[in-house]
Amino acid sequence: MKKNNQLIILFLALFSINACTSTEPAIIEISEDMVINESGSGDMMAWFDEQDLDSTPTTRWSTESMITFWPAGLVINLGRKYKITEVWIYDGPKENRVEGGRLILASGTPFEWSNFKPVDLQNSNTWSKIDWTAETQFIQLQKNATKQFNLQAEYPQNCDLAINEIILFGYPLEKKMPEKSQTEHVAFNIPMDQFIGMNSYIHTPDKVHEAVGNVREYRPWRWNGVTDLETPIDWGDINNSGARNEYASASLGNSDVYYKKMKDMGIECVPCIHRHVDEWREHENIPSFGGDPDDPFSYKIMADYSFQFVARYGGSSVPERLLRTTEVSPKKSGLGYIRYFENWNEPNRWWGNPEGHFTPYQFAAFSSASYDGHLNQMGEGFGAKNADPEIRFVFGGLAAISLHYVQAMKLWSDYHRDGSFPSDVINLHHYCNTRNEQHPKEDAYGISPEEDNLKEKLENVVNWRNENLPGKEVWLSEFGWDTDENTYQSAAWGHKLYPGKITMEEIQGQWLTRAYLVGAAAGLDRMMMFLANDLKNYPHGVYGTCGFITVNEEYKPSWYYVKTLKNALAGMVFLDELPSENDNVWIYRFKNLQNGKGAYVLWCPTSDGTVVEDYELKITGNTPVVKKTMLIHKNETGINEDLKLTSGTIRLDVSERPVIVLVDRF
Repeated sequence: MKKNNQLIILFLALFSINACTSTEPAIIEISEDMVINESGSGDMMAWFDEQDLDSTPTTRWSTESMITFWPAGLVINLGRKYKITEVWIYDGPKENRVEGGRLILASGTPFEWSNFKPVDLQNSNTWSKIDWTAETQFIQLQKNATKQFNLQAEYPQNCDLAINEIILFGYPLEKKMPEKSQTEHVAFNIPMDQFIGMNSYIHTPDKVHEAVGNVREYRPWRWNGVTDLETPIDWGDINNSGARNEYASASLGNSDVYYKKMKDMGIECVPCIHRHVDEWREHENIPSFGGDPDDPFSYKIMADYSFQFVARYGGSSVPERLLRTTEVSPKKSGLGYIRYFENWNEPNRWWGNPEGHFTPYQFAAFSSASYDGHLNQMGEGFGAKNADPEIRFVFGGLAAISLHYVQAMKLWSDYHRDGSFPSDVINLHHYCNTRNEQHPKEDAYGISPEEDNLKEKLENVVNWRNENLPGKEVWLSEFGWDTDENTYQSAAWGHKLYPGKITMEEIQGQWLTRAYLVGAAAGLDRMMMFLANDLKNYPHGVYGTCGFITVNEEYKPSWYYVKTLKNALAGMVFLDELPSENDNVWIYRFKNLQNGKGAYVLWCPTSDGTVVEDYELKITGNTPVVKKTMLIHKNETGINEDLKLTSGTIRLDVSERPVIVLVDRF
C-alpha cells in the first residue's frame, strides 16, 4: 500500500510539472501587480484590459506629453520564465496629439535589456501581429514618440502613441515561484497632535504653529548651498536679498535659532530642500551640474550638502575634519534639532521647464546619492545617513498620489541598491478637485475629501507600503484649498450653499479638519496642509490663499478648527470607524494607547449644508465622563460642555463641521 501511495505522489508531481510547462500558447493574463510604469504617468493597465482579438479595444495608455516623460516604458514581471510566441497590438487611429510613434519590445533583465524589436506604428486602426519570440521572465514595452505638436511653444510636446491594446501569447517554462515571506509592517502610531502639520517658511509667526505638531519647512538650497565641494558653508544669518523667491521676506534670520525654537516649541520641523542651488539661472532644474541624470554620482554636490546639513542639525556628532563650514573651531555638529530631512520638492512636475522633471529612475538615483552617498560609494562626507544614521530621510514630495512613480523608484533600487530603498518616507501631495490633478486648469474646482474619495486613494498607497516597503512612513505633505473663488483649487463652488449661505473660509475649515481625519483613518503617518499663510504679492493665483492666516495675519476659521482638533485629540491615534446607520453621519474613534482615554469624532460627509439633528450615539465601555467639543471660529479651545449619558447613549446634532465627543475610556 505504501508503494502505491508513492507511485500516486510521483504521478501527481509529474502531472503538476507537465501542467506548468504546457507548450500550448495562450493569452498571458497581465495583472496590475505584474507591471511597473517606468514613466510614472498614466494608467498603463489600459493596454491589458480588452484582451480579445475579435473586438475593437477603446482604452489607451496615455503618457504626459512633456518630452522628459519619453521614452515611456512598462516592465512586465511574469513571475517565472515564459516562452513568448507572438505579440498582437491594436494600432489605433490618428487623433489630436496622437500620431505615429514606435513601440520597442525587449526581454532579459531590467536595466540590461536585449532582444530588441522596434515596431513603427501606421495608425491603421487594426490589430497587427508582431513576429517576436523570447524566453524570459521580464518584458519591456517602450513607447517612443516620433512626432511633436505645438512646435512654436516654448516647450514643444510629444505626440502619444495610438496603441489601444497589447496581447502576449506564450506558455510557462518554469513552475510558479513560491511567494517570499514578507516582513509585517508595524504601525508607527503617531498621535494626532504630532500627525497634524502644515507647510511653512522660517518667517512664519510663532502663534500659527499652535495649530500643528509638525512643519514641513521650505528651504531653498541657495540659502546655504554651494556649487562645489570645497567652498565652506556659511551657517550664519540668511537673507533673501535679490532672490526670486516670492514667498519669503528679505530678512529671514538665523537657521540655528529657528530650528532650536521649533524644537523648544514641540514642533517636529522637517527641512525640505528645494530649488536648484543656482536658482538665478536654473531655478527648479535637476541639479546634476552637467552629469548624466541617471547616474547617482552626478549628484555628489547634493549628497555633500545633505551630509553637511544633517551633520549640523541632526542628532549625531561628526568629526570636525568632515565639517566644511566657515566656523572657527569648535565647529558645530549633532545639535539635535531635526529628526527628518527631505531632499527635494515635486520632482515629477509636469508643468514648466522640462529640465525640472526627474524620471522615476533619475529621482531614485538622486535620492540614493543624498540618502547615503549611493551605498557609501562616494566615500566619507556624503549622504544624510552618513551624518546621522538615525535621521529619517524623506524623498521629495511627489506632485500627485503617484504610486506608479514610487514603484518604478523601487524597481531601480532593487537592481542598483540590492533592494535597499533610499527613503524612510513615501511622500505624496494631493489636492482634491473635480479633475483629480494638482494643476487641472481653470475648468476645475475644489471638492471635499469625501467627494474626492481621498481615504480610498490613500489606503491604496498604505496597503502597497504594507506589502512592499514595510517600515516606511507614508505622508501626505501637501493638500489644501484656496479661499479665493477665482482659482481651480477654491473652497467655494464645491459646496452647494456657496455663496449665499456659507463662506469659503468656513468651507476651507471644514474640509481641512475632515481631511486630517480621513488621512488618519487611511493609515497615514503625517499630514501637512498647504500653506501656513496666504502669500503676499503672489503672481500665480492658485494656491496663494490656502493659508491659515491672511496676508494681514488675520486668522481664518481653519486655524481655530484645526487647533481645537489637534488639542482635543492630543495623544490619541485612530482606532476604528463605527457604523452610524445613517449615510449622512461618519463616526471615527481615536484612543490614547497609554491611558485609555478616547474620542468619537462625528460629521456629515456632505457639501450641501446637511445637519442630522438629535443623533443617538452609543458610548461603548464604562466611562463616567463624557464631554463634547465643538469647533468655533475665534475660539482657540472650542466650546466644551458635559453631556448626559442615558442608558449608554448620548444625543447630539451632527453637521458638516466635525464635533468631538471625549470619554475617559472605551
